[in-house]
Amino acid sequence: MIYFDNAATTQPTITPQIYHNPSSPHALGIKSERALRDARVKIASALCASGNLPSALTHASLPAHIPVPEEIIFTSGGTESNNLAILGYALANKKNGISLTSATYEHPSILAPVRFAQEYGWATQCVQNKAHLFSVSHVNHETGDINDIAAISAEIKKNNPSSVIHVDGAQGFGKENICLHLIDMYSFSGHKCHGPTGTGGLWIKKGIRLTPLLHGGGQENNRRSGTENVSAIVQMAEAAKLLSQNKQANHVHVAKLKSILESLQDALPDVCVNSLSRTVSPYILNLSFLGVKGEILVHALSEKGLLVSMGAACNSRKRAKSALEIMGFDIEIAQSAVRFSFSPYNTIAEAGQAHDIVIDTVKRLRNVMRK
Repeated sequence: MIYFDNAATTQPTITPQIYHNPSSPHALGIKSERALRDARVKIASALCASGNLPSALTHASLPAHIPVPEEIIFTSGGTESNNLAILGYALANKKNGISLTSATYEHPSILAPVRFAQEYGWATQCVQNKAHLFSVSHVNHETGDINDIAAISAEIKKNNPSSVIHVDGAQGFGKENICLHLIDMYSFSGHKCHGPTGTGGLWIKKGIRLTPLLHGGGQENNRRSGTENVSAIVQMAEAAKLLSQNKQANHVHVAKLKSILESLQDALPDVCVNSLSRTVSPYILNLSFLGVKGEILVHALSEKGLLVSMGAACNSRKRAKSALEIMGFDIEIAQSAVRFSFSPYNTIAEAGQAHDIVIDTVKRLRNVMRK
């Protein structure tokens, strides 16, 4: 199998080493608690290594804040992290009247809690309120477009200095640089960075008020109750550390993989690369093969041993309008789109094989469609 669906989930690369309850007072519990503390240090370091200040922004205009381990909250994954950031902020600030906004094509784990808070009257869409939360993805999960978070944040805070910026970093954490100086919360997901499924986290800048969504033992600094999944968290933190440390080399490697698949434009007629900008992550490539439904092509490629997707896995069973359609792409382009997503562990040979499999499969399907 050639696995090019890494934006959906990645292969875990770290072996679990510890599993005891970190709240237990005995020696193994204390060992687990120390492992959690070390994991927070690694995650904070990975965030700190995300990037420097962009030249367009001056040091004088930015708060001097660096993520610290105490600001890292561990969760069950990116979806819970996004829900905690959005709904937790809405609940903590609703008495003062708040607004929540995001782009209409963001990941469902952003759109759904924003809609939920608005439907229940916890927040509005009005951006003139004193408290305002804006949620935006670091890297678009469908097209790989990298949002200029620094510019977006600066513009929002220029118009409303009290605004809080939440970034969904599921597709960018450990892979792409980002300026955190105007960001207040950053979500990440373990299974997107070669950690295990069922774990993730949220960086919450000191001073940001959140109401917990889970209540009980008061774990995670009273932000997220429940016994921590120490084994998974330790694996995630180590995987994130390795990914971040090798970020530049990984970038070069996956860019080579992507270029091989991008050359399908030259090998086949009526192939479109789908993106909103020129600043696109090398980890994601969205291609449309006109005349072939994306769903049919994905299944046909799977039979050939090439695993790709049509986009976000959590949308695969829904019949709603696709993210590409919402972005403004033509319906034919949207319906024939396929997402290839890469990993540093994929090889050049796999990309070459995938290139040939796609050519053969698309030609065969187009011939069938014409009959």
